[in-house]
Amino acid sequence: MPRPRLVSALLLCCLLAALCGCGPASAPAPPVAAPAADDAVRAVAAGSVAGFVDAAGGHSWLGIPYAAPPLGELRWAPPQPAPAWDGVRAALLPGSACVQYGWALGGMGPDGSRQGSEDCLTLNIHAPRMTAAAAAAVHLPVMVWVHGGSNTVGQGASYDGSHLATGQGVVVVTINYRLGPFGWFVLPEGSGAGPAPDPLAASGNWGLLDELAALRWVQQHIAAFGGDAGNVTLFGESAGATDALALVVSPLSGGLMQRVIVQSLGFGFASVGRAAHYSDENEPGGEYSSGEILLKALVHESRAPDRAAAKALAATLGRDEIASFLRGLDPWVLYALYHPSNIETDLFPTVFQDGAVVRTGALEELLGDPAGHWPVPLLFGTNRDEPKLFMAFDPRLVGKVAGAPLWIRDPAAYEREAQYRATLWRANGVDRPARALAASGTKVYAYRWDWRDEGRRFGVVDASRLLGAAHGLEIPFVFASFDSAPGHELLFTADNRAGRVALSEAMMSYWAEFAAHGRPGRGRDGTLIEWPAWSEPAPAYLILDTPAHGGVRVSNAPSSREGVVALMEAREPDGQAACDMFRATFRTRVDPWADLAWQRYRGGACARGGEQRLLR
Repeated sequence: MPRPRLVSALLLCCLLAALCGCGPASAPAPPVAAPAADDAVRAVAAGSVAGFVDAAGGHSWLGIPYAAPPLGELRWAPPQPAPAWDGVRAALLPGSACVQYGWALGGMGPDGSRQGSEDCLTLNIHAPRMTAAAAAAVHLPVMVWVHGGSNTVGQGASYDGSHLATGQGVVVVTINYRLGPFGWFVLPEGSGAGPAPDPLAASGNWGLLDELAALRWVQQHIAAFGGDAGNVTLFGESAGATDALALVVSPLSGGLMQRVIVQSLGFGFASVGRAAHYSDENEPGGEYSSGEILLKALVHESRAPDRAAAKALAATLGRDEIASFLRGLDPWVLYALYHPSNIETDLFPTVFQDGAVVRTGALEELLGDPAGHWPVPLLFGTNRDEPKLFMAFDPRLVGKVAGAPLWIRDPAAYEREAQYRATLWRANGVDRPARALAASGTKVYAYRWDWRDEGRRFGVVDASRLLGAAHGLEIPFVFASFDSAPGHELLFTADNRAGRVALSEAMMSYWAEFAAHGRPGRGRDGTLIEWPAWSEPAPAYLILDTPAHGGVRVSNAPSSREGVVALMEAREPDGQAACDMFRATFRTRVDPWADLAWQRYRGGACARGGEQRLLR
């Protein structure tokens, strides 16, 4: 008979495989529509919508179109107004997710499965329960959520804003936007509609234009749901945070949001045209432009027998023919033209500086220039153990059984790498933009989220050490939606319930107070400790944690890229392991600063022993 510890390990392995997408996974169960509520009928420009009473006791409306389906000629075009409908539309179920490959860890079905459709530009609204007349008379703060997922995966309906809305007296809106090559794609040079396309029609930042369209929809309609169109907070996490910050430096977003919350800023903006380039599986390390996508498509669709013939054919096509051909491709044919590792953030299209939707120039310079960004209060933050979400599945660091992570190979080295990478994430995602904004006179607040009370599972896996305060784990705390988070059975237990619920309530209170007044202060009810504004030279920020680890408190320890290198110099043992740790920490493909630091690191020993440029 198997020993109890072995049985526990096997049970845990199966559990982790199911929760983390490491083994067979099934698509999410179809949602079940709640009955429409008589007091939840609201009128918008396209027609009337009927919502329902949600689990928090408030009203919710799901799947409301905010723009026309971006199909046919509207693929890779600015979003257009949603078509009208007759009668009352039942807004009881989410709309379709946008086209994407599934990702079990993100709750989007089995890894690599085909999910969503191009008809996806919908939003969801959560508000306290009230009649239509009462809604028209109140003016609640509005919080518009932009989901993360590397701009390639996810949907707004995965985030239930009902508890935040009803508990804090705000209106929460979650949105879909075009993803991957449908959200960020530059048609080959010269292609487009008409002889001289306007800058927006040639932008390539379609996902950002969708988000702007959703914000304009909010301006026009949110009063019917109890919201104040003059008090809108845009908030997002990871890629959603990148998008939110991009809109801060967009010339098109003036007046559309009055505050911005940037959670775990995922990556910076690409330079002009970067969204048109991707790695080529046939030439590792190389790149090809969207023109190369055209050539691949011509070969794939048998318009040409090989690449040389495709080039010759492409040279004969007019821009309208090119655009028509690409817009007529089946969406999954288009996806198949990309590298198989297409959900990696540095291989897939993302936000870039086109000069029309996003201003050009170094981000810090734009944020430091009052004329380079909208001067709205911002709140930045990262998690204490950001990279552990990815480290936990790295075979270099963690031993796995049947694809499930079970033990850390070198706990001390694991913690050091996590600290370096998390500190670098914070330096890039909080300190650098916050410092620039504060210098320009913009009000800034910052936090670090430290919750790591997962504990052990079956006496085998130390989840607190394996994951800790990993990337994305703060989101259920912001929304008080623990039961719907991927892997919630592993993360959130009866043992940690009291602490996490108290921390969640504090975070929602701070977030809602920031949305209401542009400062988190002492929270919505004034009972929490004061959250100070960022100021130099000793910038203060709030640490968000449970009493077991020091509770909510103020700190002023700055983070910097230089500090990360200095810490590695002081702590890493001599030899190849120190060079490997530098490579593991500075992972951005294009990073001139890191290339120079690599030349100086360890007196140049690492650079002398291999490549002069830090290759990743």
